[in-house]
Amino acid sequence: MSVSPTAGWSAAYTRYTSGAILLHWTIALAILFQLAVGLAMVHLDAMPDALRFALFQWHKTIGILVLCLTLARIAWRLVNPPPALAPTTSRAERAASGLVHLAFYALMLFVPLSGWLLVSAAAAGIPTYLFLIDSLEWPHLPVAALLPSMDAAALEDVLGFAHKWLALSFLGLLVLHVAGALKHSLVDAVPSFSRMLPHHGMARPQTRLIAIPIALAVVLSALGGGLVAGQSDALVAAEATRADRAMVAPDAGPAGGDWIVDPAQSQLGFETQFSGKTLTGTIGTWQADVRFSPEALDLAEASIAIDAASIAVDNSFVAPQVQGADGFASATHPTVTLQLGDFRAVEAGYEAGGTLTIKEKSLPVTVHFRFERNNNGTAHVTGSATVDRTAFDLGVANDPTGQYLDKAVTIRFELVAVPAGAAAAGS
Repeated sequence: MSVSPTAGWSAAYTRYTSGAILLHWTIALAILFQLAVGLAMVHLDAMPDALRFALFQWHKTIGILVLCLTLARIAWRLVNPPPALAPTTSRAERAASGLVHLAFYALMLFVPLSGWLLVSAAAAGIPTYLFLIDSLEWPHLPVAALLPSMDAAALEDVLGFAHKWLALSFLGLLVLHVAGALKHSLVDAVPSFSRMLPHHGMARPQTRLIAIPIALAVVLSALGGGLVAGQSDALVAAEATRADRAMVAPDAGPAGGDWIVDPAQSQLGFETQFSGKTLTGTIGTWQADVRFSPEALDLAEASIAIDAASIAVDNSFVAPQVQGADGFASATHPTVTLQLGDFRAVEAGYEAGGTLTIKEKSLPVTVHFRFERNNNGTAHVTGSATVDRTAFDLGVANDPTGQYLDKAVTIRFELVAVPAGAAAAGS
């Protein structure tokens, strides 16, 4: 009397443990999201840049979560081994299944790891904030320090190539994985899909509950360790910035001009567009020397010296780049200067032509402003000038085309000044 090959499966052919099922579908959905977002960011030209940037940040966050959850899944699998394959599975199918699963685990580790290496080596140096929360900064890996002999651009290209093709390999494996499951379900009449579904009438395996705290400890250790390292890097960077800014404030007194600018009542800053939103910058320490009279424009002149280390922006993604080599490089170029000498009256007020010098690069600039003298003798001056940041080598490694960070930067100022003679008499 022959025995059906499926006899006794209700006891021997069980589904996966609940923890394995939860981790499987969580990671699977995250990977599908990553593949869809990655392909859209690269190939969907119509996507608004603001949305592309936001998706890129979420892509990094989900990638880190996939890496941490994969470590937890490996720990769970070691404590709770997967159930046995169906007895009808051939030796070749068993070998293929083992190779596919091994490849899946390898890709679940190496795809997010290659992405982490890529953003760490990128010239842009854009920080990673988990869930776009500034206090959850994820560290960059010291890729350049580990490979000092390799050209930075070439390294970024290699890592980008690796990340792209490792990610695309997921698609091939998914096809094999789904094809195998369909073959088992439709041809072999083996309920393979049901094994990864909760409460599907199949026998429940016994779960070793010690796997729960172990898996949680793995996830929390990986995330916690990364966040602690990220906070440490952020504190070091903040301390370096404070050290750069610890300069003696320029003397607010005159250096030959006939106006003394009151820095407490004056403002000097700038704005541009970043990822579709207005990015505002502040200039904390500066000195102005002004000689100006509407009745003697041919004698008018002005100069402003700015402490480059005091320049800051209100965006956490851009802020780390401001003082670096792709920004103002304040460690080696501590001063930004503006020299104005060609003053003329125009319909909307006045214009002044001159030279703006950033990182030892001097280019012509035109300032538009309005001058008002109050009854008490003080002067109120408001104005602006627009420059191309790339002309001064600002952000050219990060975003040379202005895709995310607009190339046009508008400098705005509001000055309150008193005549030098009046200030001297008052003192």
